[in-house]
Amino acid sequence: MTTEQDIMTAFEEDGGMDGLTSWLAGISADCAEYAPEDIDDGDGPCIDVRLRYHDDSFYTYSGDSSYDQDHRGFWGASSVGPGETEESLLAIAGDLFEQVLEHAAQNA
Repeated sequence: MTTEQDIMTAFEEDGGMDGLTSWLAGISADCAEYAPEDIDDGDGPCIDVRLRYHDDSFYTYSGDSSYDQDHRGFWGASSVGPGETEESLLAIAGDLFEQVLEHAAQNA
């Protein structure tokens, strides 16, 4: 059985909040290269992002979630727009991680 401590340890080993925030910053920068209408799903221009914990490791995904073929593990989902601030990126990263913890707790 996966514990919250297992998840927190793996998260730190896989780069922790700094690594996740850095990845999100890259997605935000990528958003700026698209025409807004090409990435606007009705909530403004953004790219969907997901954080997944499975088999003691974290994985990150971006883009249309309908392409995610493997649904095992515990997930968090959000979106990132162009020009996100460091503060907003930290908030998104924290929210993704909290969702993973909540998903794991619900399935304990």
